[in-house]
Amino acid sequence: MRDRKRFTIITPVYNDWESFAHLLREIEATMPAPEYCIRVTAVDDCSIAKPAATGVSGSIEHVEVIRLAVNVGHQRAIAIGLVEKADSADAGDFVAVMDADGEDRPTELKQMIDLIYAQPETALVAQRRRRSEGIGFKLFYFAYTCIFRLLTGRRISFGNFSVLNRQHLLQLVHNQNLWNNFAATLIHSKIPYTLVPTARGRRYAGQSKMNFVALVTHGLGAISVFSDTVFVRILLASLTLFMLSLLGILTVLGIRFLTDLAIPGWTTTVIGFATLVSLQAIMMPVMIAFLQLSNRSSFQSAPKAFASLQIERIYTLYPTAPDHLRAAAG
Repeated sequence: MRDRKRFTIITPVYNDWESFAHLLREIEATMPAPEYCIRVTAVDDCSIAKPAATGVSGSIEHVEVIRLAVNVGHQRAIAIGLVEKADSADAGDFVAVMDADGEDRPTELKQMIDLIYAQPETALVAQRRRRSEGIGFKLFYFAYTCIFRLLTGRRISFGNFSVLNRQHLLQLVHNQNLWNNFAATLIHSKIPYTLVPTARGRRYAGQSKMNFVALVTHGLGAISVFSDTVFVRILLASLTLFMLSLLGILTVLGIRFLTDLAIPGWTTTVIGFATLVSLQAIMMPVMIAFLQLSNRSSFQSAPKAFASLQIERIYTLYPTAPDHLRAAAG
């Protein structure tokens, strides 16, 4: 059995350095040394605010910041952090992804870390067993999961909070879909995963930056990962609609010419409406087909090949270098 559990935590941060410092303190309180040996990588998504002193001195042995040159958004920040740790010799046995605002709780990270050492061949993902958001968010999230299942045939009930082994990490960073949505890419890559029931924590500080537009964009990004499946399902739905419209036209014509039940003017109206529906049923898959062919003809870069171009610099936040070393480096 290992004496110490060594792993790396990747967390995206945008200006919320107060919460980040709080997260580090809670991690150390929850997973103390010497049993745990932790490295933390904060992906600074081009924040305006600057990180402060961390205040750590226990199980967290190293804190680094990957400063991005431009703001790329939450999902791409996670992708860049994963790329940087994929080939890192000091990343430890596993890599955890979590938010820094307190909604992903260190107590449940500890549960996931302890569990993955017992079953390292499968990824662990956090599934909210209850949500504390407002009714509007809950309704939107329910609609999102229903639409996702309808269009892709898959269930999605987890987000970014997860723990991966090194092999799974390498699979993800070579998958171009990681730019769009982490959770959907994990499903798409066929990496085996286990759902771990969790509860949403309270934010340490500030307000959530997730608004309605960001939520819709996040949902569309997840669905786009399965664009091939979505296209086939829309094609089948359009074909079904076309056949029903054609059947409706034939039925109306049969009533008109073979019976005395037709209402004056009714046949023309119904046939006109059914013809319009038929044309739309044909045009929709044709347009989507052209978009699919266009996407296939253009080369999509995997995060592994592109992430380094987004990085402005990487620096250590803890341990702090002595003054004379910092002066020499400057």
